[in-house]
Amino acid sequence: MEEEEFQKLIFMSCLFHLINENRGVKKVGLLDRDSRGYALSLDLLLALIPLTLVLGLVAADMDNLMYQVQDVVYRGSTERVAADTMNALLTTSGDPYDWESNVVGLKVPGLARYDNASQQPKRYYLLPSKVGSITSSQIQGLMGDQYGYSLNITSINTGTNVLLRGTRSDSSVDPAAKDVVRVERIVLYSAFDIVSDAVNIRGTGTPIVITANAFPTNAQYNSVFDYYVYVNSTGLTSVTSAFVDINNVRVVKSNDFKSGTNPVVKLIDPAVYGPNVLYNQTELMDNVVTVQLQGSPTDKMNVYILQVPKGTPASEISLTGADTSKFRAILYVWVR
Repeated sequence: MEEEEFQKLIFMSCLFHLINENRGVKKVGLLDRDSRGYALSLDLLLALIPLTLVLGLVAADMDNLMYQVQDVVYRGSTERVAADTMNALLTTSGDPYDWESNVVGLKVPGLARYDNASQQPKRYYLLPSKVGSITSSQIQGLMGDQYGYSLNITSINTGTNVLLRGTRSDSSVDPAAKDVVRVERIVLYSAFDIVSDAVNIRGTGTPIVITANAFPTNAQYNSVFDYYVYVNSTGLTSVTSAFVDINNVRVVKSNDFKSGTNPVVKLIDPAVYGPNVLYNQTELMDNVVTVQLQGSPTDKMNVYILQVPKGTPASEISLTGADTSKFRAILYVWVR
């Protein structure tokens, strides 16, 4: 393309040179009025030739110029939509801020934790229950149906994916998309969430009963999360007799500690313990956690209720899963 433009410039330069030479010849001779009129007409004609060539070149490139302008406008619009969508998801808690507890009332989705003390979202610090609850159609609603997208959130340290949503059934980038915009952000996230705990429970020689803080569930939560009881013995001697009840249903029993098992990890499974072990209504309801320890003063234990992604096996349950770490959020957007 550069070679063609160079050749055009050479041609035009030569043409202008010939015109100037022609003018010079006319000035030397003695011309009568008719000859001078003829020379003037010839000058005008020759002057119009390069102008016509320039207009032709401009017209030829006009289509390409319009295409480039249109492409810039479309890409700028797509980039703005991608950035706005990412900011809405990662820096706000949504509207309402606790939408994950009742998806039917959702107006605008957001994934950031909500700080009740400051009544502000914790920007780029994501809440597992929001991440697990959000759907592809809810994200699509933020950007409009004219765009396709793919969003994934993955651990930087382990590569574990905790969110994969998108327009396509496999949440991949459309291979036919001509112009794809990519937006990347670093967020804080914990794969597991400790929703209830009772720590530093020490034996007294007689049975003691402690009520831990309750944790909420409903049908929406139960569809995307599993809940585990995690009991670890931290005293000089291993705990041999303890109980953990959820809504008066015994989940952890004394024989779970036989042979010095530590930690004890039990899935709170309604199929095993009955439908009353976890509330499953439309509205959120608090599940009561009761802990009983029968042991000597050297017995000491901690009890946690962990909320984990649906289908997480017991072999992957650990307290390190509740540690906050850095994750990479990547959003791809394209015009359909």
